[in-house]
Amino acid sequence: MSIFKKAAIAVAAATIASGAMLSAAAAQDKPLIISFNGPAGEAYIGKFIQGLKATAELNGYDIEVFENQFNQAEQDQQVQQVLAAGKTPDVFIWWPSDAVAGLGSLRALNKTGVPVLKINQLPNEQDEKYIFGYAGPDDRLRARNAGYMLRQAAARKKAEGGEGFNVIVLSYPHSYGGYGLSINAFNDAIAGSDLTVIGDVDEGFGQANGYKGAAKLIAKVKDQGIHFVYGMDDAILTGGIKALEEAGYKMGEDVVAVGTVCNGDKQLIEEGKQFGTTLQSPLHEGQLAIKLVTEYLENGELAQYINFTPNPAVTLDNLETVALRGYDGKLYGIDELCSGAWGG
Repeated sequence: MSIFKKAAIAVAAATIASGAMLSAAAAQDKPLIISFNGPAGEAYIGKFIQGLKATAELNGYDIEVFENQFNQAEQDQQVQQVLAAGKTPDVFIWWPSDAVAGLGSLRALNKTGVPVLKINQLPNEQDEKYIFGYAGPDDRLRARNAGYMLRQAAARKKAEGGEGFNVIVLSYPHSYGGYGLSINAFNDAIAGSDLTVIGDVDEGFGQANGYKGAAKLIAKVKDQGIHFVYGMDDAILTGGIKALEEAGYKMGEDVVAVGTVCNGDKQLIEEGKQFGTTLQSPLHEGQLAIKLVTEYLENGELAQYINFTPNPAVTLDNLETVALRGYDGKLYGIDELCSGAWGG
């Protein structure tokens, strides 16, 4: 082999090695985000994580996601493991299972000096000083929208000569941060109408808990008459509708149901078993979190401390036409925005 050929091979090898080193250095220089949230197997959180990861990649971030099974003790343990490993990301994203019980972990994250963005549950007096901002749904707005839809349905029933306006509420766990905001806003929305709340079940998240809680409540209040039902999210409501049907109620006729979050079953609205819901997009929630992380890293602060995702009302009238533009600039239809049995 000639000396010139050897030299050319050496230069090529050095160039390849240099390129590999530069690529490795570039990867190491990518900002790191660590997110603590619920399980990807739950439809809403699964789409949240999808939006979170896709937008992080789009913006050039590395991201690690720690999932808990709606268990604050498990999430606390994950926080301790991350801190013990000495991980120092550029930003923590914090979606507590229980904002009150998880306050100690939030304090621990804050003490690292790494900024923390809170997700999904509004800041409160105890935790607002440990975070740089909030991204997520407006619990009050969606509950108010649900109340207005129920008022609309009740007014229609009254105009048609119908009687009976008792409401049962299928709630989030009462310890959950969004419960108080939701129930107060809902009650404010129906105030002055014919609607009267006669029961509020506190069973838990998801269809199974919705079914279980509704079955208990139906047995307790059926003698008073059940005419309307408000579900704090559609997954809970879907289980509740099943319990009502098994108890002999005809949905859409004997009982009118309104939910929120659009994480249940689209077919219930199409078949008239559910009057309406509100469009709360977990995809938007994940995208918004990354948008705010970028804003904070670039500016050292947010233009707004509280940042809400959109939450329009959805009924059969606009079910097929609702669409929202994402924080990535793309236009999404309702099947992509909602979770659960919505085809997305």
